[in-house]
Amino acid sequence: MAPTEAAAILPTGPEPEEVDVNQFYVKTESLEALADPEVEAAALLPQLDSDVWTVVCGGLLVARRLAFHHPDVLLGTLDAVVVRLRAHMNSLRSSLCKTALICCADVLRAYGDAAFEFLEDTGEGKVDGSGPVAPSLMHTLLHKAALDKRFVMDEAKRTLLSMIERLDPDALVREILLSRVESKNDKVRAVVAMCLREAVDKSLRRVTERAYMARGPETETDENLADGFDAEASCAVTERDALLRAAASFVNDRQPAAREHARSLLETLKRSHVERAEVENGGDAWQTHVERTLGKSVAVKIVKLC
Repeated sequence: MAPTEAAAILPTGPEPEEVDVNQFYVKTESLEALADPEVEAAALLPQLDSDVWTVVCGGLLVARRLAFHHPDVLLGTLDAVVVRLRAHMNSLRSSLCKTALICCADVLRAYGDAAFEFLEDTGEGKVDGSGPVAPSLMHTLLHKAALDKRFVMDEAKRTLLSMIERLDPDALVREILLSRVESKNDKVRAVVAMCLREAVDKSLRRVTERAYMARGPETETDENLADGFDAEASCAVTERDALLRAAASFVNDRQPAAREHARSLLETLKRSHVERAEVENGGDAWQTHVERTLGKSVAVKIVKLC
């Protein structure tokens, strides 16, 4: 060995015990109710504060069972649980991070729009309430979904899609997603583009479903649905200019995924605009709307795309 080379220092002590992490990845529909949820809820925070990662994963599994079967019991300590959940979603240990992401999906699914307050930054950054503000749930989800580590990335994307399906898509677009279009992280921008596309699609589906429910099954034809198409409350209308500008910026993004989602979003916005113009029996043509919003130079490329 050359004099300048240092010998590798090998770890000492007993070998770590093998852990079957699949026990922590139970599907939501397979979660069992707790025999004594109040007692489990009282013991939850110490579990989530443990230095032993398997104990933390066990605590996250308890939190999932509480959220799914006993949401009223978990509600009393939910704020404190979410602070710890955010921290574990940022863990460098992949198994713990994935378990926390699955737990996050179940919390969002259980509390729906009431969980909006947890998606953005708050003043309660650390468990002890001191120090700088910790990354929000949304910040963490977007960044985990942008990782190259597929094990974590896939779970984060599933959580985001579950969030869009469960929460109000119009509020998500208006209050959270549009503000992140100009992220400096190009991979995060691609994830934001995906979320915008999914949220706008969900918003328009919801409008169509409500129109169908209001009319009843006897009007189940494309023509009747189009005639009664009331998209005024959809973000595709209320935020159409901001969405169009976002899609136009993604079209030129360095990330292929962002460009692909942008084209899909543009097609959806165009379809919504045309259908609305037909219902109103007038209104600007799609090209006119694009030119007025983006300017003629940018509009040329956008109109060619869709």
